[in-house]
Amino acid sequence: MFGTLVGCRTRRNLTGGSQIQIRRGLAQARRLMLASQIDEALGAIEHVELQLDDVPPAAAQRFRAAAQVLRAAGLAFQDNSRGALSIALSHLKADDVDGLQHAAAALCRLGCWHLGKFDAFHSLPRTQPRAQWSKSQAISAVLDLSIEAWAAFDQLHIHTAKRLAFDASTIAEAAPGGLGGLSVLPACLTAQVLYEEGLLDQAGRILRDCLPTINAEGSVDCALRAYIILARIAGQRTRHDLAALLLREAEALGERRGWPRLVAACLAERARLMLQRGLTMEARLCFEQLDRLATTHGAGSGHANAEITRYRTLTRWRVSWAEAPSVEAVAAMRQLHRLAIKRDLYRGCRMAVELAEMLAGIGETEEADALMLQTLQAGAAAGLYQAFLDGGEGSGDLLRRAYARCGALGSESSGILPILGSLLSQWNAHYSGGRSPQPSNNAGDTLSAREWEILGLIGEGFPNKRIAKALAISPETVKSHIKRIFQKLAAGTRAEAVCRARLLRLL
Repeated sequence: MFGTLVGCRTRRNLTGGSQIQIRRGLAQARRLMLASQIDEALGAIEHVELQLDDVPPAAAQRFRAAAQVLRAAGLAFQDNSRGALSIALSHLKADDVDGLQHAAAALCRLGCWHLGKFDAFHSLPRTQPRAQWSKSQAISAVLDLSIEAWAAFDQLHIHTAKRLAFDASTIAEAAPGGLGGLSVLPACLTAQVLYEEGLLDQAGRILRDCLPTINAEGSVDCALRAYIILARIAGQRTRHDLAALLLREAEALGERRGWPRLVAACLAERARLMLQRGLTMEARLCFEQLDRLATTHGAGSGHANAEITRYRTLTRWRVSWAEAPSVEAVAAMRQLHRLAIKRDLYRGCRMAVELAEMLAGIGETEEADALMLQTLQAGAAAGLYQAFLDGGEGSGDLLRRAYARCGALGSESSGILPILGSLLSQWNAHYSGGRSPQPSNNAGDTLSAREWEILGLIGEGFPNKRIAKALAISPETVKSHIKRIFQKLAAGTRAEAVCRARLLRLL
């Protein structure tokens, strides 16, 4: 139908629409799209397309291109990123009237991110800073920056993700008339970063504030991340009924909005949380629901279908392992881990913790410990924290052995001791009521008195020269101390060192 509308030049204009009316129709379609009234928006687009036959050809071409990009946005909201990409690609070189080219580029970036086409993703034109943003420009910029932030987070470029999310939030807050569901895109990413840094209360507050907008106007990616993180926070607080309620609420939202990927993600998460509580039979029932869903929706080649199939496979082997640990389950999880790290390092880190627990469960302790330590080093350097606690009770032995190995004299991994000490403290508090023995070394023991002083001054925002003057030492000595602080806190920047120190209650 869409191709027919584009190619037809003989249909009589039954509406008699003027260019002003066409512009109003496109504006209405955009408002409906932002409010997630997708069917109504697509109807408005079709009405606009019927008005183009008697419009001057040059104007008709611009209006038709705008209508097609809006249609691509509708497909993206319906979680059909492949369909959105196929339409948006044809408009990348269009005249950038009302931000048309940047809107097409943002939709292309979404499709490339979902489909794992990262070379194409990085080759697309980026949003450029502006002194002022029109409504259409702000929409494209917030979508573009948010997608880039999420992609950066998935590749463990977490500081880049935070900066991009902040930029997107700033544009969204200043946008005239608000951006509806798009406004919560950067907020959800910010909350996920806070959650992974172990700042659960702050993450929860942001997401609870976002939920009304997500439920009314949000995207599937927002809903998926928000509800699952809130359920995990509830699980960490041992509020299992609340976690289950949140996931069921998200499933209902997915069914209402036609988002089977969201339903599948919630069923997989419900099964995971039940398995952590030893409720294997209930987890099996979740898998059976997920299996039926995948049979219906998981056969295609699009991103949503592939994700549904992945959730089914992952849940199948989790349940199988809980019922009877086996080499087959470990082999299946190993394959899922390999696939994950090819396109999503964040997911790969989380799966590595789970795989390490399984390896230890079949006696492959050496491989399990090596994988856990490697993952801890990569994750801690990026800023991950909570991912190592979400594995459940079985992660405790892995963390203790990693701590012992890093604490050994001359270990090259001693820089992550502070993070490991904090993780063990949190694990003990959650699973043992704080009764398990604490590690003999702690974060404070790894910092010298001078490093404590310098860390405190960094936290107050002092530059190197001012620190040197305050402590009556040379700037070169300050640099040497800061380098050692970075190593001991597994930090790459001053801001990260301060963040880690506050997280570990050193400041």
